[in-house]
Amino acid sequence: MIIWNRILATVDEHERSLDAVHYLASVLGGSDTCQVALLSVHQPPQADTIPDQEQRAQAGAMEEGLLMGRLEQARRILLEAAIPAANLSTHLIPAQGRPVAEVILEHQAGNGYGTIVLGRRGVSKTEEFLFGSVSSMVMHKARDCAVWIIS
Repeated sequence: MIIWNRILATVDEHERSLDAVHYLASVLGGSDTCQVALLSVHQPPQADTIPDQEQRAQAGAMEEGLLMGRLEQARRILLEAAIPAANLSTHLIPAQGRPVAEVILEHQAGNGYGTIVLGRRGVSKTEEFLFGSVSSMVMHKARDCAVWIIS
């Protein structure tokens, strides 16, 4: 069941992803009626980008650490906006080869979040065409929820 005051906010390794969290904090500041889940999706490096297994494992661990740090930064932003700690949760989910947008949508649907909040990195139209855009894919494939894309 979708619950509209349950919000799923995504955070990635880019500093700009925190812009969406700052916006969310300004909208929800002081609210004790919303539940906010902060989500990062970890996509480890692939063998074709880093052939050496040990280097690939190190790079994956570094990225995972960076994502954990971003999640903690986002949590602090929301706490500073007077959102109760009991209303916040953080999740780091491995993509396991799936598209990031698919993981976000599965988490949303499986946990009844009524709103998804994403930052927009501002990729060019060419990059979006070639590589896709997480925010675009979420916006087009989301069902039974609101999607906020913060630029």
